[in-house]
Amino acid sequence: MERHGENHKVFGYKPKIDDKGNFGPFKHFTYKEFQKRFRDFGSGLLLNGVHSGDFIGIFSKNCIEWIVTEYAGLNYDLISVPLYDTLGEEAMVHIINESDVKTVVCPGDKVPALVKIYEQVKHMLHTIVVIGELEQDLKEKAEQAGLKVLIFSEVEEQGAKNPNDYQTKATMDSIVTICYTSGTTGMPKGVVLTQKNFLCQIEGLSFIIEKKVVCNIGPEDSYLSVLPLAHVLERFIIHMLAYRGALICFSRGDITKMVDDIRELKPTIFVGVPRIFTRIRGRVISEIKKKGTIVSKMFEMGYNAKKENLRAGSQNHWLWDRLVFNKIREQLGGRIKLIVSGSAPISTEVLEFMKICFNCQVVEGYGLTETTGVTCLSFASDNDSGTVGGPFPTALVKLADVPDMNYLTTDKPYPRGEILLGGNPIASGYYKQPERTAEAFTSDGWFRTGDIGMIDDKGRVRIIDRKKNLFKLSQGEYVAPDKIENTYSDNPIVTASFVYGDSLKSYLVAVIVPEPPNLKKFLKERSISFDEDASVEQLCTESKIRKAVVAELNAFGRARGLKGFECIKNVHLEPKQFEVGEILTPAMKLKRHEAKVVYENVINELYAEIGDV
Repeated sequence: MERHGENHKVFGYKPKIDDKGNFGPFKHFTYKEFQKRFRDFGSGLLLNGVHSGDFIGIFSKNCIEWIVTEYAGLNYDLISVPLYDTLGEEAMVHIINESDVKTVVCPGDKVPALVKIYEQVKHMLHTIVVIGELEQDLKEKAEQAGLKVLIFSEVEEQGAKNPNDYQTKATMDSIVTICYTSGTTGMPKGVVLTQKNFLCQIEGLSFIIEKKVVCNIGPEDSYLSVLPLAHVLERFIIHMLAYRGALICFSRGDITKMVDDIRELKPTIFVGVPRIFTRIRGRVISEIKKKGTIVSKMFEMGYNAKKENLRAGSQNHWLWDRLVFNKIREQLGGRIKLIVSGSAPISTEVLEFMKICFNCQVVEGYGLTETTGVTCLSFASDNDSGTVGGPFPTALVKLADVPDMNYLTTDKPYPRGEILLGGNPIASGYYKQPERTAEAFTSDGWFRTGDIGMIDDKGRVRIIDRKKNLFKLSQGEYVAPDKIENTYSDNPIVTASFVYGDSLKSYLVAVIVPEPPNLKKFLKERSISFDEDASVEQLCTESKIRKAVVAELNAFGRARGLKGFECIKNVHLEPKQFEVGEILTPAMKLKRHEAKVVYENVINELYAEIGDV
């Protein structure tokens, strides 16, 4: 507020205007108005029995109340604990009990889930604060179960009438949040993040901006919050943007209306995960092809011309931007100047596509919950693909030998090994889990990422392999399934994949979710006959189609550097998308153990069909 003035607009949201699910235009809050909201809410919480130092659960999709609760916590020394039901009931119970959550802020549609698990958490949880309206029967059920039910707006009103002038006692080591990682195995781990962790990240990125590694971010910018606030990357981004004066808005929460919200807000900054950008690429290409041969040819010519310019250090083209790419830019509102990809590696093809089609800076970040989000960031001016750049000014990177995988810091021409991250962004450990803390963190504060990296002659980090999620085939070859799945994700016929290797076998099998239109197009191009009227389920069971997909993916993979033992020998085509909460984490990462359990019979059948090789 001191940097940009109390009347500068900082947050916005889409208010619901009727009972039919219609929303009005974005409503904005100035720094002064937003400060009043979070102080009123914080004062109201204290009036209702919450004390400084308490843990507050936030169980909601992205909304203005989420961030009001977050800032109330910062102002009144409350510790936020994000919750999300896609983790499952058992994990929810674990988080509430382990992190001492006594109060949960949530919308009405989450109340049944809390009532359902209440018997397992009643010694800890006693109050829920409901965002929006709550049906009377739900309120009665919650109260009958033993929960105290408050309404968010009423708590704000109480606080407005009885303001609490509490002065924060926070230090750099004070806990801001316990952010649970969804993990791919076992119960979630609560990462302890402090004031120091967040503040040094904000200062680190601000330094990078001032040094023009990426474009300036300031009061003229706007941002639509898309990634879940339960993830530390999105919270870091929002805190940083608020610090620099950008307008941060929350959509209506309906993914089908996201494009409309983007077109209305016209954001200048877009942060997403590779899966989002892969889908954007697929949809753009699909729309281009629908417009016929002439438009497709123009796109191809323009793309190739801009690709040459990109290699020469320029993203612009005086002709093709006007004829083709400015229209594509409009899909993200037409004002985008910076795209950031994080959470998982993004392929070279997708990264290049975003730079060419949206004519803006595109950078890739690298980091984890344990490192407060982004710890490394590629240079916007760097058109070499495959790097995540260097570390933030506040972070440290080093490599450690992994002799079992033949990755050594003495390797030539560049050192290779497991990436360890250090410095002020690194969490102190996992809440109440000393053994898991000792496994992941060194005694002197470095975090073991499990990623295998290489540091090139320009000081850039390249992720080349994965120490975790490795399995060894019967012939002794180590396989990193993530690498293979990331390669397959670039093939247009693949929507999602799960690669598996039995240690008693010498080859791999896979479960592939195909993209139906692209699968049919592929079959036609290969002159493979099929019933045009057949359902996706029927196509997925045809032996000749499965064999064709195996051949296609192996050729595709070999052309992109996969070794022979990294190729699959058999495939199951899955007509249904992988689901969050079943075999995907909320961050859309594959839960390998769960996937193996779900597809155990399928895997056995795939191996039985091939036999010994």
